[in-house]
Amino acid sequence: MKPSSIIFLVISVLIIIGGVVLCTVGMNMASEQGVAMFKTNVVVSNGDVVATDVFDASQINKIKMSLDDVKVYIAPSETGESYLEMYNFQVGTYDYSIQNKMLVIDSGTSLFSLMRIAEGNFNFSGLRHFLMYRPNTGKEKKLYLYLAEDAEINVYDISVESGEVTVRDLATASDYNITLETGNITLENISTKSAVNLSTDKGVVKADGLQCRMASIVIGSGAADLYVHQYPSELQVTVMDGDIVCGYSVQTEYGLLFEADAAGQISYNGTLQEARPWKYSSSPGVCLQEFQAKNGNIELSIRATGASGRFDELSESLGEETEGAAE
Repeated sequence: MKPSSIIFLVISVLIIIGGVVLCTVGMNMASEQGVAMFKTNVVVSNGDVVATDVFDASQINKIKMSLDDVKVYIAPSETGESYLEMYNFQVGTYDYSIQNKMLVIDSGTSLFSLMRIAEGNFNFSGLRHFLMYRPNTGKEKKLYLYLAEDAEINVYDISVESGEVTVRDLATASDYNITLETGNITLENISTKSAVNLSTDKGVVKADGLQCRMASIVIGSGAADLYVHQYPSELQVTVMDGDIVCGYSVQTEYGLLFEADAAGQISYNGTLQEARPWKYSSSPGVCLQEFQAKNGNIELSIRATGASGRFDELSESLGEETEGAAE
């Protein structure tokens, strides 16, 4: 090895050691004075390794998640702050960053998850993560995202390999794009002036109290349980293997155009329909509500009061199958 290379290596090692010493001293001093050294706080609670990070949601307009086996929960914050709680995410297996007004959470296993290249600059944040390292417990990963009132998110772009996604009590103008390979999607009291796109290869989609401009729901094997509080201008629901239940809170069908096709039964307000495909239009009939159950039944109703809950047991059994497959 050339002398210059040896000198460079020695200097690099000394800089690293110095950085570790300075960070450790700083952390100890901050701890003694009760001052948070980093925004991210990592603790072990009931066997779970929990990383909490408070962030300024007014600085972002998009949330993008690309995760493996994770249960995701999104809801309004009750503390006035926007923050993340990540359970059992092992160091080096995910990337969390805020850049270009976008919050990104990405499951990835590489050294690049410790380094972030933003527009016009380069950031390394691996050292502090390792200083706060806690061993992997082998327990399930969960991600809780709580948003303050000042959060104005235009797009939720969420992709999960297996697990669950639950979004509750948000009234925004956001696009919701949620995709799971295996797992259930639950929306509760979601109101948006934009579009909702939900997809799972195997799972139950439950939307209880949905208001949106348009929606597309695609399910491979599972079921759709929908309560539409204010009917969208266009709704498309397709289930390859399973049933569809959709209830509307409206007192009249005015403006609705129903088109439904199923291998099994189709019922409308409790009355079986014989035609295939079945169509019903009320004047002026401009809001297309399209349903297709290629191997299942369809049940539609007006003046519903909530999601039927018929598939709760199926939802639980599919969730157990998902956890078993992950193990």
